[in-house]
Amino acid sequence: MSDLPLSGIKNARDLGGIPTGSGAVVQPLRLLRTARLNRPTGADLAWLASIGLRTVVDLRQPFEIAAWPDDLGELAVERVNVAPSLDNEGAGTFFELYLEWLDHSGEAFAGAVHALARPGALPALVHCTAGKDRTGVLVALVLDVLGVGEKEIVADYLLSHARLSADPGDVIYQHVITEELITGSLAHVRERFGSAEGYLLAHGVSAEEIAALREGLLG
Repeated sequence: MSDLPLSGIKNARDLGGIPTGSGAVVQPLRLLRTARLNRPTGADLAWLASIGLRTVVDLRQPFEIAAWPDDLGELAVERVNVAPSLDNEGAGTFFELYLEWLDHSGEAFAGAVHALARPGALPALVHCTAGKDRTGVLVALVLDVLGVGEKEIVADYLLSHARLSADPGDVIYQHVITEELITGSLAHVRERFGSAEGYLLAHGVSAEEIAALREGLLG
């Protein structure tokens, strides 16, 4: 995991360098994760162009996109919007909200994987508003599929708290994330589907797409 030279985009990092249990490593500058993209600087856009960014997966709801529209200038990227539901009626805690997403928005997470696994999709960037909750769940699923251990998945997830809690200027970033949120979510997936791979297969991702995702990110 490494920081990115993006001054106008918060919570930005490269998943490259994360090891898997088999000894493979996520390749650098294949999959980036960030917060919303409504205020990138010219230098930010130039850097994203320089790495050949091809796909942006936006996990936000339409009202969020209307409030903070991505401003990608003339970047020639494929934009994919797949939004987990924010209808959290009955979800009294953030953990319950995470489980609602997993139980009722599997097609959204599968849609993100469809986008990442298609030919020519990488390098790709995934984001929501703060880049920590919905993005955190999606990235945890992807890393689990790649064979990354839970310790490393948790370490990446918790980086969002360290980076966003230091920003007092925007209340939307202030919710505290904890290790238990993501370990509990992964345990829920494994209890019901055996693994993140089983979860994604059950929601419409094909075995060929799983193989393409692994090849694209680890090959």
